[in-house]
Amino acid sequence: MTTVDERPNRRWPRKVLRVTAYLLVCGFLGYQLWRVRDGLGESLRTVGWTTAILATLLGVVGGVPSFFGWRMLSAGVGVRLPFVTGVRIFFLAGLTRYLPGGVWPTVAHAVMARPLGASPARMTAAYLASQALGVVSGMAVSLIALPRLVAADPIWWVLLPILVAALIPLAAPGLLNAFLGFAARILRRRDQPGDLVLPDRRILFAATGLNAVGWVITGLHVSVLAIALGAPVGEAITVGIGGFALSVLAGVVTVVMPSGLGVRELVLGLTLAALVTDSELVTLVALSRVLLTVGDLASTAVVLGVFGLTSRVPAKEAAS
Repeated sequence: MTTVDERPNRRWPRKVLRVTAYLLVCGFLGYQLWRVRDGLGESLRTVGWTTAILATLLGVVGGVPSFFGWRMLSAGVGVRLPFVTGVRIFFLAGLTRYLPGGVWPTVAHAVMARPLGASPARMTAAYLASQALGVVSGMAVSLIALPRLVAADPIWWVLLPILVAALIPLAAPGLLNAFLGFAARILRRRDQPGDLVLPDRRILFAATGLNAVGWVITGLHVSVLAIALGAPVGEAITVGIGGFALSVLAGVVTVVMPSGLGVRELVLGLTLAALVTDSELVTLVALSRVLLTVGDLASTAVVLGVFGLTSRVPAKEAAS
């Protein structure tokens, strides 16, 4: 009697789920672009197409250092991903942050691990560790704007104790290990907290540094737009980079909103209010969201076109 291989049939639900998820993401991205369509053309003419293209490229390139930091952390917890596979997972899973809820990138990393034969718990731990170190580096980068912000309002001194608290994962890596173990228990995998390999301090600091570089590059897109709108160059660079980092971190806290929608714009507007006029501020904040969204769509399209939606290259796990 002939036995039918059921594995291809089992892959169909995953494919349907994956395609559905990306259609939802594209729908939310389209909505974000649609909601700011009024006046978009005028805003682009105000800053100039060259400035808009440069700002978009900075937003795209800013994600590259973070990718390498995440890849280092993945290896640090015992999963070594081929480069092409890593690119596909990082950029496609990251796109799900545009879905409401904030948990979808974590879920996506776990789901993508299974077809590769990698541990979902380890993949999730690497992503969560990269997010934690991203917050640390983002807080550090935000201090670039502190002198200018404090001069406008002393309340911004509150950033200092927050930064000290954010540095705890680097000062006490054991707490990060507990964090990774918690991720394993949530996923209810065979990997127990003790089985996860904690990245050493060298990897943690290197990943944090790469994230900081990514924050600076991405934040420069705000600086470029502010300069085009007449802001002083020096202040546009410091407040633009630091203010953008603060706005994204504020959006991360509000996990319900897709990609910090609304909250990010509010905080970015508060930090940049002293640099440009009210009408220009609206233009800058709206263009920041639109251009980063367009950059995410374009970079994802490139990843899909070059590497495809799926990859059959297995991940290699280090023995615990």
